[in-house]
Amino acid sequence: MRFSSFALAAFSLGSAIAAPATNQPHARALQILSTATSTVSTVKTTVEGELKTLSGLVVKTNDNTTALVPQLEKSLLTIAGEVTKIVGSVLPIVTEGVPALAAGELKKLPGLLNDVLSIANGVDSTAQKVVNGVSSDVLKSIKSELQLVLATIQPVAKPIINLALGAVGNTVGPVVDEVNGLVGDLEGVVGGLLTPVGGVLSKIL
Repeated sequence: MRFSSFALAAFSLGSAIAAPATNQPHARALQILSTATSTVSTVKTTVEGELKTLSGLVVKTNDNTTALVPQLEKSLLTIAGEVTKIVGSVLPIVTEGVPALAAGELKKLPGLLNDVLSIANGVDSTAQKVVNGVSSDVLKSIKSELQLVLATIQPVAKPIINLALGAVGNTVGPVVDEVNGLVGDLEGVVGGLLTPVGGVLSKIL
């Protein structure tokens, strides 16, 4: 009996020592931020390249439509696929909430939010160029792909915003003010993308 009790105690102690640090709220918050930052940064680089390609294709709008449409479709689908990676990576790890970070660790949040904001603004401005720069026949051909790209931004923004607000918690200060401002900016851009009146989506419905 004493051996069993000792073995049980040893097992419990060993389990506690072996428990991954991610079970601890603070370590989990840092891991979430690291994963989100890395994913968004990688996606941003790829998306920026595709947006540049799209802008270049719009300049060639007088080229053969038969050749132009597949190129536009390819870039749009690549952008949608890349942006969706952020959802797949971040959403599962923020579903159960995000523990608050220490004040000094919040400095990484503005960079993360700015990267997502950059993606959203890039999609918005490039979509406007496409809508205004291609013929009605071409726009009709790529309508579903363009709508898909616009529709991916909101699902991406939401978990990132939840991450930022959760990590801030009840902390106050200049960085928190900056985070809250960027959250507002991101919500504004997303709302503008999807509004059926006045936004880019209204021009392709």
